Amino acid sequence: MDASPVDPADGAATRASQSALQELNRVALRTIACARHRARVRIAEAGPAHPGCSPRSGHRPDPADRPTSGPFAYDGAEAPPPSDVAVLPGLPSWLPAVLGVLRGSSTVLRPQYAVDGTVQDFIVVGANHFELSGVERGSYDFLGKPLSETRPGIRTSGMYDVYRAALDSGTPVSSDTIDYVDVIDGVLQRARLRGTVTLLPDEGLLLTNWEPVGEARLTRRIQEGGRLGWAEWDLVSGRMRWSQGLRELLGLTAPPPEHVTPEGYSELERTARSVTSARDVAADLFTVGRKIEPAEVPAFVADLRTLLAGGDVPEHELTVHVEGRRRRIRWFGEAQPEGAEVPESLLFAARDITGQEEQLGRALSEAERLRQEAAAERRVSETFRRALTPPLGVLTPSWLSVSAAYVPSDSGVGGDWYKCRELPDGRVLLAVGDASGHGVDAASRAVQQRSALAGLAYTDENAAELTTALGEVVYYGGLETTATCVVGHLHTDTRVFHWASAGHPAPVLVRDGVARLVEAEHGLMLGVTPEAAYPINRTQLQAGDLLLCYTDGVIERRGMDLDEGVAALLAAVRECAGRSDTAQAATECLVSTLLGHEAEDDATLLTLYVT
Repeated sequence: MDASPVDPADGAATRASQSALQELNRVALRTIACARHRARVRIAEAGPAHPGCSPRSGHRPDPADRPTSGPFAYDGAEAPPPSDVAVLPGLPSWLPAVLGVLRGSSTVLRPQYAVDGTVQDFIVVGANHFELSGVERGSYDFLGKPLSETRPGIRTSGMYDVYRAALDSGTPVSSDTIDYVDVIDGVLQRARLRGTVTLLPDEGLLLTNWEPVGEARLTRRIQEGGRLGWAEWDLVSGRMRWSQGLRELLGLTAPPPEHVTPEGYSELERTARSVTSARDVAADLFTVGRKIEPAEVPAFVADLRTLLAGGDVPEHELTVHVEGRRRRIRWFGEAQPEGAEVPESLLFAARDITGQEEQLGRALSEAERLRQEAAAERRVSETFRRALTPPLGVLTPSWLSVSAAYVPSDSGVGGDWYKCRELPDGRVLLAVGDASGHGVDAASRAVQQRSALAGLAYTDENAAELTTALGEVVYYGGLETTATCVVGHLHTDTRVFHWASAGHPAPVLVRDGVARLVEAEHGLMLGVTPEAAYPINRTQLQAGDLLLCYTDGVIERRGMDLDEGVAALLAAVRECAGRSDTAQAATECLVSTLLGHEAEDDATLLTLYVT
């Protein structure tokens, strides 16, 4: 629905919003000043001062003036080195070519050892032109100098530890994302980088390569499909980093970087090297503030002041005007580092919920909408629960009792199912399964698998063949999911349980007061490959035996490893079998002992008791 960005008649609201934004600007400037001061102090305290290091004049040497011999020529060169590479003499002739093709900030470092043999610093003997913070400069301005002098922030960022690790291990070392903050020519620079450091053993040198952490293509697709995005306000460098998704959501355009021509800009966008490559002065939070509905600006400013004071902002909604259209956005923010008195950056995430608002027609309140969704979820869950946990019929053999229980997780139904049915030939079909995942989707797949087994059960196939057929149902379901199960036939004439396992936990057998896992051969999970073969296991049952089949929710507990979960199950089954004379009594005892009212994951028990 079209709407004008600002209602001219609402002059009071407009003036109030402008005043609030101006006050926010003052608060932000104070916070930025404090953040920068703390960053400078931290870097200064990282290493010794170097009074002999004078700041550069800012003059950038002309590449054509670089010599082909002398201090800045590389070994064996018959022509000038690449214009973006500089090396000290005596290095291998292939190093400049390597530095020239690396896309990130790359250097060649010579370790500087102390008297006791420990590494105390690194000397830059070769480099390309990329600054670690993403700004170009002459690379050979800092050749022959120690890193502690030219890059004091390396120690505080963790890069120094990566260099030492590569030197000690003798193998390439890759880093996780590093938050690099440094003072370059008196100006604070900040970047998030990933890199690899490689030891050149014959030369005793380190080759480093650091690149900014950009916005991956997959992330871009997720943002476009989900109409969401993110941003970071770096209070140390003063930069705003906007994801492409949030730019589009707010109607912000990013000019190309100063060093990229219009022809090369599309390629830069395709590779998505960095979301901070453009100097986007206009696209700041104050520009966003002027897009917000004037009446909502004071609340937005109050939230940002909370963030600037080191707090967090839960999910809030805003109305913004983008290209003449009204757009509803849900957003939240948090300050980093968490709990800091003065934050170094503010993180934001936002999602376009205009479509949701239009569908609801703004007729229902948020509480009513949530109530209706919860009620619908409960109805669907209850439908699936009834389908997955039907009552068990009475079996013909008087010496056999069977009972089952299903306990949903605290988040609702999941993928557990069971099946017990006496077949026309006198065998009793017993099965327990677990479709991967949680929630309604997993329950839907569980109903499909249980129903498929119900149809397959009336064939003459044995348990292994039934399991193979069920695996084909899962594999060709087109959902790229898996499942586990135990499928078996109890032959009532011999009391032998013939069963197959598709990656499922082994049953528990209690005999003469001793509980143990039944030894068996297991096959692949359902859905991994079509036509998987499964071995048949045979378990002879005797009078007084209790056999328990179950799902992994019975033995998996938060804060407890699997062995502890199995031990707890064996102890509980032994105790419950000792004081129960029916399958129903044993099942009720196990539910109260192991699962309580609700389990962390949905859990299923199928109990057989032989008298």
